[in-house]
Amino acid sequence: MTAKKETRCLLLQTAQRLLGHQPSAQEETRWRLLQAASEVFAEVGYHAATTREICKRAGVNLASIHYYYGDKAELYREVFRLPFLNECNTFATLDIAQASLQEALRSFYGWLFPATAEEDPMQQLFMRLHAREEAEPSGVLGDAMLQAFRPNHEKMQALLCREFGLKKPDAEVDRLTFGVIGLATVYFHNRTAVDNFAPHLLEGQKARETMAQRLVGYAMALIEAERQRRTQAGRAKK
Repeated sequence: MTAKKETRCLLLQTAQRLLGHQPSAQEETRWRLLQAASEVFAEVGYHAATTREICKRAGVNLASIHYYYGDKAELYREVFRLPFLNECNTFATLDIAQASLQEALRSFYGWLFPATAEEDPMQQLFMRLHAREEAEPSGVLGDAMLQAFRPNHEKMQALLCREFGLKKPDAEVDRLTFGVIGLATVYFHNRTAVDNFAPHLLEGQKARETMAQRLVGYAMALIEAERQRRTQAGRAKK
């Protein structure tokens, strides 16, 4: 019960920061639905979750989900977009024109492997949601996650273009972008394998801090290798 209250408090604080003002009655209702839906989906999964239970926990009438989100599927997609809000993603708000390469990579991997995940009720909730979705695919997410991640992908492209003095990404930057991002996302897409083969890699604050540090180092090595390849290719043309 305490964890639920903490999560609700954090989400409402997030709403207020994103809106820049105290939520209106309608805005608060919208966020209360998100809070209640996050809890119910994490507890029983998409298919077993009922709009009645979500509305009951949110303290709103049954028509509210249709009014604010259209249907249960869109509410589910909206819940999965929450971790991509700028408020939750330091990489999204980072000024890459001012940040060093190492700082930018640390921000990206630190967002994906937050050291305080086990102490943060929001992170715990999102981790439970993702684990349940992986175990019991809802079939309704479609490309919602892909579109939510797109700004991060494009920002990584922009960072790499800056490193190589390019105005826009070429094929090698596209290839490297997937390589740098994939160093982290493989742990999410193959979470079941990680949990079975090497769970210690992600268990605990120290493990996640180490993971983020190592991935920064691996990514720096990949980027340096591409830098050297470009230099050699440039010399060969002369």
